[in-house]
Amino acid sequence: MSLGRRDWTLLTIAAAEGAPVTPVQLQKSLFLLGQELPNIVGPRYYAFEAYNYGPFDAAVYRDAENLAVQGLVDIERPEGARYNQYRISADGRAKAEELRQQAPQQALKYLATVVQWARGLSFPELVRAIYAKYPQYRVNSVFSG
Repeated sequence: MSLGRRDWTLLTIAAAEGAPVTPVQLQKSLFLLGQELPNIVGPRYYAFEAYNYGPFDAAVYRDAENLAVQGLVDIERPEGARYNQYRISADGRAKAEELRQQAPQQALKYLATVVQWARGLSFPELVRAIYAKYPQYRVNSVFSG
């Protein structure tokens, strides 16, 4: 059984090991996974398009919200923030552990690395890093950093 895109979203959020993941960190981590390991994620993965802040697919947020409805992800809005954050729930940890048994080790190692990398950067640093490697996703950008 191959993993679906929602499974990859859960594994991405779980890779933060209980820490929150911002929308840009989630989008860019999933984007990089698809770019770097396309044969692993498969053809029915997200279809990222050049958007305001680089590669974007609204389906990422719909899938994260669906995971929250299932009790696998907690969505929280930090005080004073304009955006939600995603955090793995206890049930989500258990489900992610099941998925890890099916997922290729290469993808799991990549996700662990890319999520920690993305979480260590500020919003502008992350967007700049994506544009540096994938300049074609800058075409519709409103980002001036």
